[in-house]
Amino acid sequence: MQRIGFPSALITALRLLLGAIFIISGGEKLMDLKYFALVIAEYQILPSLLIPAVALLVSLCELLCGTMLLLNLFSRISASVMLCMMAIFIAAMANNLMRGLDHDCGCFEFLSQWYGLKEGIGIGPIVRDILFFILLLPVALLGSNRISRKKNHVSNME
Repeated sequence: MQRIGFPSALITALRLLLGAIFIISGGEKLMDLKYFALVIAEYQILPSLLIPAVALLVSLCELLCGTMLLLNLFSRISASVMLCMMAIFIAAMANNLMRGLDHDCGCFEFLSQWYGLKEGIGIGPIVRDILFFILLLPVALLGSNRISRKKNHVSNME
């Protein structure tokens, strides 16, 4: 089935780019779950009892969805899950920005570790997540929901 107006090469490029980004993001959160749980606690949105489970769930979800996007396995579903997560991230950052809370956004910790850049909540991370949301839309709407595999053709001899 050919998609009119949206080249499949663009869907593939978006899928690969976003998959790599989410693998990096989820992987680094998973490597330091205690720190990520502290960042989640700074948002002051969830009960403290749920924070460790949410930290693990978000990390694993980003890692799994990123991997699925890279491998083109159920890309539409993975992109849709990430769309929901992006909407939650955007709402949480906007909420804390409006409340005047200043803390790490919890997005890309390697920026501060490798480059000395601290990424606190603010307009920049919100705009970035809105951009990710926009880039995920074509993959969620037009990507594949099938498992990529080679088909073996067997001829029937009568």
